[in-house]
Amino acid sequence: MMDRKLLEQFENLFLELKKNTLKEMSLEDRNLNWEKGDEVDQSQEERERALDLKLLGRQSFMLKKIDGALFKIKNGTFGICDECEGQIEINRLRARPVATQCISCKEEGERSEGQVHYEKKSHTHGKSFGSNVIPLRTFVGESFESENNILAMNSDH
Repeated sequence: MMDRKLLEQFENLFLELKKNTLKEMSLEDRNLNWEKGDEVDQSQEERERALDLKLLGRQSFMLKKIDGALFKIKNGTFGICDECEGQIEINRLRARPVATQCISCKEEGERSEGQVHYEKKSHTHGKSFGSNVIPLRTFVGESFESENNILAMNSDH
């Protein structure tokens, strides 16, 4: 079971990520207005709009993951694998805070889906992994301050 202080740090991280993502989405939403122009301008505008919509979709998906993590923190299941119900290694959560599976279950799922050629792409083989990390910050008053704890901000998986 994760200690309360670490859970609070993750909760603060998720709240900050949610706030920043919502802010980015509102800025992107304002940029989705169509401008008049010739065919070249309209074609370029259409491509930019498609990219903006793709980004909004990704941000929306990330918000769902953040909300899911906040829900798990509230009900005491944060850090527990959805597949095997074992503990997700803390280094995995630091590298991928919204992870819902331990590395073994995640890699098994990817092998099953054929998304990863296991022998060539997996360097962990279900074990702990390195430190692609940044400091985890603690919420203090109206700002965040750095801690000695570590957290990476990966956006894949």
